[in-house]
Amino acid sequence: MYIFFVRHFNDIDHLTPVAWKLHKDNYPVAVFCMNLKYDIRQDYRLRFLRNQGVTVDYIYGAFCEKLGPGHQILYTLIRASYSVQQKLANDSQGAIAALPMLLGHLADFAGKKLYKIARRFYYDQRWAQSVLKVTNAQVICFDYIMPKHYVVDAFLKAAGQMAIPVLALPHGVQLYTNEITKPKSTEARRFAKFNRFDYIIAPNQLRKDMLVKAGVAEGKISVLGSARYCRAWIEQNSQIVPKGAEKFGGSEENLKVVVMPSKPQCRLDLERMFDSCRLIAELNGIQAVIKPHTRTRNLDQFGEYPLPDVSHLLTADLCDWADVLLIVGSSVMTEALMRGKPVLYVKYLHDNITLFEELGACWTIHNETELKDAILALQADKSRVPYSKKSVAAFLSEVVYGGNSNRDVLDAYEQFIVDCALGKRPPVA
Repeated sequence: MYIFFVRHFNDIDHLTPVAWKLHKDNYPVAVFCMNLKYDIRQDYRLRFLRNQGVTVDYIYGAFCEKLGPGHQILYTLIRASYSVQQKLANDSQGAIAALPMLLGHLADFAGKKLYKIARRFYYDQRWAQSVLKVTNAQVICFDYIMPKHYVVDAFLKAAGQMAIPVLALPHGVQLYTNEITKPKSTEARRFAKFNRFDYIIAPNQLRKDMLVKAGVAEGKISVLGSARYCRAWIEQNSQIVPKGAEKFGGSEENLKVVVMPSKPQCRLDLERMFDSCRLIAELNGIQAVIKPHTRTRNLDQFGEYPLPDVSHLLTADLCDWADVLLIVGSSVMTEALMRGKPVLYVKYLHDNITLFEELGACWTIHNETELKDAILALQADKSRVPYSKKSVAAFLSEVVYGGNSNRDVLDAYEQFIVDCALGKRPPVA
C-alpha cells in the first residue's frame, strides 16, 4: 500500500493530487491524518478521495485494536476534548465570548496533554511497525514536516527497520529567494527537518538549492514541479471545490478583488497591511475581500479586518470568483496566473524577495499610491497589465513544471514514488 500522512489544510492541498493520481492508476492508496484536531470529515478533498475508494482515516483510530482498553479511553477523551474545543470556538462570538473562549482553551490544553500521554505510551516504534505490517506498506509519504511532530519519528524508525522508503513531498512552493524569510528559517532547521527522509521531492530548483546548501545530500532531492498547481489538478479541483464566493452580493460591474497576505511571521508589516486594506475599502466600484493565510495565528491579528474576512471560503473558489488577486508572498498567485488572472504583488508589505518579482511575472506595487493607481487601471481594463506573457510562462515553467514545461507533473510524481516502492533508486532530477 502507498501511504500518505497528512496533518493540515495546506499539506492536504498538495498531497491529494498525488494520492488521486496513484489511485486512479490502480495503486492501493491510504491517507491517514495525524492531527486529531483536524476534521477530516469536513475536508472536501479527503471526501473526494474517500468517494473514489481511497482509505481515509485517523491513523490512531484505524490501528488501535491491540492497544487495549486504556488506550480506547484515552483516545475517546482526546477526541472529545478537541470536539468541545471546536464547538466552543464556533460559539465564541459577540460580547459574551470570553467564557466559551476560556473553556475552549482549557479543552484544547487537555486534548494536547492527553495526546502527549498517548504518544508516549502507545504510539511508539513497535506500534508503527505493526501499522506498516498490517497495511503491507510499500512506501510512506509525508509532507515537509519536522520528524519530532506527531508520530513521524516513530514511523521513520519503523520504516528504517523494515527497509520501507520514506518520502517528503512539498506542502507549498518555494518563492522566497532571500535567505532569512522568517525567524525559524535557518539552515540548521532545514537540515534537521529533511535529512532523515530517504527521498525528497522539490517543486522547483530554488527549493533544492536551499536544501543542498543546508547540508541535505543532493542525491536525495529531485525537482518534479508542483502537484497542487499543475493543470490536471486545477481542472479536477475546480469540479469538486464547494462554491461559496458566487453567493456574494454587489454589482456585476464591480471589480472583484481578493487580498491574500502571507503569514505574518514572514516579515509582514501588519499595520501597513491594514492601512492598505482601508485604502482599498474606500475605493468606489470595488468589491474587495481578504483571506488571511491559513496558518495565521490569532495572536498575529489585531482588531477586525478593514475588508470582509472570507477565511471560511476556499482559495480555489476565490481564485475563480476574483477579477484581480493582491498577494504578498503567497503561492496562490500561481493558481491565479494559471487561470490568466491579473496579479498585484504588494511588495512594500514585507521584507522578503520573491521569485515572481525577479522573473517579472506580476505587477509589482511599491507603495500605496501605486496600489490605488493599479486597481483603478484594472477597473477600467482588466486585461492591461505591465508584465508579459513570456515572463508568466517562465515563472510557471519554473514553479509548476519544475523547469520543464513539457513535464506531466502527476505522471512524474507517480513514477518517482512507484520506483521507490519497487526498490529502484529514482534518478536525480
